[in-house]
Amino acid sequence: MLLLYRLLTSLIYAFVFPVIRLKAACGNIKWQQRLGLIPNDQLCDIWLHASSVGEVKVVSYLLQYLRDRRTDLHLRLTVMTEAGFKIAKQLEISGLAVGYLPLDCRGAVKKTLNGVKPSMMVIAETEIWPNLILEAGSRNIPVILINGRMSEKAFGKYHRFSSAMHRLLSYYDRFFFKTEADANRFRQLGVTTKQLVITGDMKFDAPLVPRSKGRRAEVRHRLGVDDRDFLVIAGSTREGEETLLLKALAAKLSSSDVDVSAIRLILAPRHIERIDDVKQACVDAGVHYAVYGHPDRKSPVILIDRMGLLNELYSVADISFVGGTLVNIGGHNLLEPVWAGTPVLFGPYLSNVTEAAEYILDHDYGARVSSAQELADIITQFQSGKIEFAVKRENDIADSATAKAGDYILGRLNNV
Repeated sequence: MLLLYRLLTSLIYAFVFPVIRLKAACGNIKWQQRLGLIPNDQLCDIWLHASSVGEVKVVSYLLQYLRDRRTDLHLRLTVMTEAGFKIAKQLEISGLAVGYLPLDCRGAVKKTLNGVKPSMMVIAETEIWPNLILEAGSRNIPVILINGRMSEKAFGKYHRFSSAMHRLLSYYDRFFFKTEADANRFRQLGVTTKQLVITGDMKFDAPLVPRSKGRRAEVRHRLGVDDRDFLVIAGSTREGEETLLLKALAAKLSSSDVDVSAIRLILAPRHIERIDDVKQACVDAGVHYAVYGHPDRKSPVILIDRMGLLNELYSVADISFVGGTLVNIGGHNLLEPVWAGTPVLFGPYLSNVTEAAEYILDHDYGARVSSAQELADIITQFQSGKIEFAVKRENDIADSATAKAGDYILGRLNNV
């Protein structure tokens, strides 16, 4: 099966090479690097790969851990997507080269390995590229999987090719898995117990967002909010959720036994192109709104019409809600408010964020609600001091998943 894969990818490479080469010749860095055309100054000790934005964020914790302990290391991070590339280029880690993963064809892989000459490869989550792994193995380059995971669906797919997977996985030096369930699926594909380490999820090792009174006051002023206001942010909301939230809070507003006059609600839709729909939802609910950048003290609702503000907004809010959980989407990043030191509420639809939800509930960093009405109840109870939540503190990095993987990588690098 692997022989057939290598043959097919070589044929595809031969056919698409002329077209891609034209793109590369026009100065397209992405396609230059996907062909394996690497600048001469990009030799590295460790080549790390993270597919897209989420994986880049996780790998960034490991990169910083390695850099803090070895300032002499030459590090290279590759990605698959342009969004991932953009985030990777923003990382403030000295000596880090950022690029794109080569096409998984022998020609492109060989050119890349010849160009960067890594002493070790580290791959995040479950990126399995046969030609890359086999070529690294033929050069005795240790390959390490970090934050490994495998769903039941993916396991079923890979299990159909168990013989090929067994051979391929034998080229890995070590696997660091999120959970025992992930490790068991890899065991069934042929990974030995000696190769396995269960560390937990590296995404829980994110550093906290810095909070300062001066910064808090500045951001709140920009929003038209002061310290008398109780600020609720609903981040990454999806279609239908804004209406649910507005109706629930409007019902509280008309309740004679609850004082919600100080509550200010920020609505930050997941997709900015929906902002006109969110404005209409406010109109339909009879609620005045202001738009970010145009503060209005009389408006109880503030709409966010631009990207890249969520972390900062979470850090100045009193409590938060993460969208995609009151409608059947499956949830978005529940951990961002936690790292910002803000309690987080979320609905019942959590298929995409099950582990994060369990982590939050286990540590009392927030609560799960069954409806927008229950959400409004908890918000007002928290506002009045009737209920409390814990606040995330900085992790003990020495016992983290990042440290366990990082210490092994540094030790193994000394023996390459």
